[in-house]
Amino acid sequence: MELKRISLRGVVFLPLFLFLLSAFLLRSDPAGASADISVEIPPAVTVASSPFSLSEIARLSGDPEGVERAGALTLAVPEKGFITREEIVEAMTKAGIGGLRIRFAMPPEVAVSLSRDLSSRIRALARWPWTVDTEPLGPVPEGEIIAPLSVSPGTGSVTLKFDDGGTVKSLAVRLSWSQPAMVAAHPLDRGTILAPEDMVLQTVRVLRSQAIASGPEEAVGRELQKSLPAGDPIPLNILAVPPILKRGDPVLIVFRRKGFLIEVRGEALDGGAAGDLVRVRNLQSRAVLRGVLIGPGRVEVQ
Repeated sequence: MELKRISLRGVVFLPLFLFLLSAFLLRSDPAGASADISVEIPPAVTVASSPFSLSEIARLSGDPEGVERAGALTLAVPEKGFITREEIVEAMTKAGIGGLRIRFAMPPEVAVSLSRDLSSRIRALARWPWTVDTEPLGPVPEGEIIAPLSVSPGTGSVTLKFDDGGTVKSLAVRLSWSQPAMVAAHPLDRGTILAPEDMVLQTVRVLRSQAIASGPEEAVGRELQKSLPAGDPIPLNILAVPPILKRGDPVLIVFRRKGFLIEVRGEALDGGAAGDLVRVRNLQSRAVLRGVLIGPGRVEVQ
């Protein structure tokens, strides 16, 4: 079938061969230019149990839903002592985790070892990939931890219950949490679009369960919703994608049809950021439509 480009009163028909690729394939994106999530794993990791979750060994960032899905992936401690990126991708595929573009930052082989030390076990309960220092207020029982089932990062202390050969023993533990974080390099005003020179990477103490930008890719290009003094970590919940469309802006309304891409001129009735659902008016028919903002001045209507 021959596809043609046809122009008629501002309506443009374009071939759709670029859109024949499935959007539901799991793809590894080493460059990370358009990755939905980033997975960063150091050369050697220690886990408290087997199987373990990916979030226990990796720093995951990006799309929150994608981070949650990938972080919950369970893996077994490999007999050969190391795991590869290809094995992680294969495990994701078997678990039905698809539709994600993933940037991996890890060596070809990551050494994985099993540890029974208290810090590793707390990290496993908290799904915390960084550092937690523990101060047990008494001898540590040999048995398995049976309560609590989870620990919130930033918690100052916890009482653990162990099954020690059929006897339940309790142990109070003081906790100190730390992680790499992007902190303000100088005072930052609300509305600032963050640039690399606005922040520096430091190890900070975590005092409460709050998601903090732990790498520049989580903050650069985002807009601050609150002012920050110099030296403060940058919380993820005060970052927003800056708007790329304002009410009244001219737009191209995009319709996808079998074999064609149809574009008509329109007017934005809402402002928004990439990925937002906005209202637009078709300037030819005057109809008001809803669509997804897919780029500057481009709104796709299903």
